[in-house]
Amino acid sequence: MNTIAIIMRAKNEMPYARRALAALRTQTRKDWTLYAVDSGSTDGTLEEIKAFPPDHLVQIAPEDYEPGPVLNRMVAMTAEPLIVFLNADAVPLDDRWLEKLVAPVETHEAEASMSVQVARDDADFIVAYDYDRAYDPKNIKEENEDFFSAVACCFLRKLWENHPFKDKGYSEDLAWARECRQAGARFRLVTDSRVEHSHNFTIRGLHKKRYRHGRAYVDIFGSRPAPLHQTYLCLREMTRDFLYATLKGKFLTIPFNLAHRFTIHRALYLGMRDECRDRGIR
Repeated sequence: MNTIAIIMRAKNEMPYARRALAALRTQTRKDWTLYAVDSGSTDGTLEEIKAFPPDHLVQIAPEDYEPGPVLNRMVAMTAEPLIVFLNADAVPLDDRWLEKLVAPVETHEAEASMSVQVARDDADFIVAYDYDRAYDPKNIKEENEDFFSAVACCFLRKLWENHPFKDKGYSEDLAWARECRQAGARFRLVTDSRVEHSHNFTIRGLHKKRYRHGRAYVDIFGSRPAPLHQTYLCLREMTRDFLYATLKGKFLTIPFNLAHRFTIHRALYLGMRDECRDRGIR
């Protein structure tokens, strides 16, 4: 039996899916099984995956996709002791990506690990800045329970057996990591295991994503709507963004940067407000 189960989620991930699959072929670790799940791709992603081919392929309708149940279903299919998630649009940047990602879990230095995500060349200025900050090791502490991404990560199957993903809601990776950490699990950011991954959202798309996060944060972190505090955080970060863009001479990006940051904080606040209202939380 192979040691590693790679679970790949996909929906319309071209052209990145082709590059991600090609990068898997070159990995120094060969003892893996590929489990793929596609939720209604129409851009050639599914055909690309089938041509690879995966060892196991699950196809679901787009309306049936809910992160937690899908991840639980896919992990339940595996028998390998190490589980790796790699989204179909996350492209490993060298042939030792997998080897380096699983190392701290395999050697019992941690129960879970994650790769650094590097913004794509076409990423918006503010998006690239956010990725650089998010994956800067000095900003990630062992006790930090509010940061984890399932885009490219590894964990012990036994950890999942004790802590499956939640069946409802978004930000399922954050909820899962928080629960595991509170139970004593150790997480590691593997700085030399890197994938290319980022998204340029429209303002409307960004609002939708962050609004869902705001609703999820009420359950995960016990967050509550606090307009004054949210305003303070927004203004502080907008000032930071303005200064960084000025320092880099990216003056033309400033209007979108400000709109981007304002949208994030407004959507988070509205999501928390609506979730608390719907649940009768005061």
